[in-house]
Amino acid sequence: MMCNAFFGKPFAGKQMHPDAPKAGANAEPARIHWQSDMILRQTGAGNTIERNEGGGFHSTSSVRLAWVSRQTDEEGKPLSTRTPQGVSDTVASANFTAAGKVYATLDQLTVRQESKDSPWYKDVYGRNVLMLTERFPCFDTYDFLHEKRCFRWYYLCEDNRLTCVYHTDGTAVVTVTEDVLDVEKERWEEIAEQHCFA
Repeated sequence: MMCNAFFGKPFAGKQMHPDAPKAGANAEPARIHWQSDMILRQTGAGNTIERNEGGGFHSTSSVRLAWVSRQTDEEGKPLSTRTPQGVSDTVASANFTAAGKVYATLDQLTVRQESKDSPWYKDVYGRNVLMLTERFPCFDTYDFLHEKRCFRWYYLCEDNRLTCVYHTDGTAVVTVTEDVLDVEKERWEEIAEQHCFA
């Protein structure tokens, strides 16, 4: 079982390969990616999220998020909570702004990968970015051989606000959501598996 930093309770993570290193006294401590005095929690179901940029249609259920303080009262309830605003805008993928910084190109979000096969990157400003991908659906052998495009989500966290930059391969636009309120259920499950907060 892994400890879920978002929910504060254990959850069953991905199955480990039998030859994978086991956690123990010599295991490397989890790297903390986003420093924050509040943490994200799922509060229930969110609105259906539909994406249709560039001919790739993506529709899925979502979960609703809230920021809760780490400090709690005598009953264990957070001392403060905040509901995100969830403001989205679809703009050109050149010279767009996300989490208060301007990116000349999408590649500036993923300047340096933390390690091979890691979803964590550093952006051009040195900030931690979590990039999650999902391949376009494949319906036949031709698709499996030739369809290489992906849906991509880039997450940044600054000042107790989660920012998402969404991009469909082959398009010239991104959808930037500042202070994310609803996140795709599959993406939330992936986020919850990462060690995001101290």
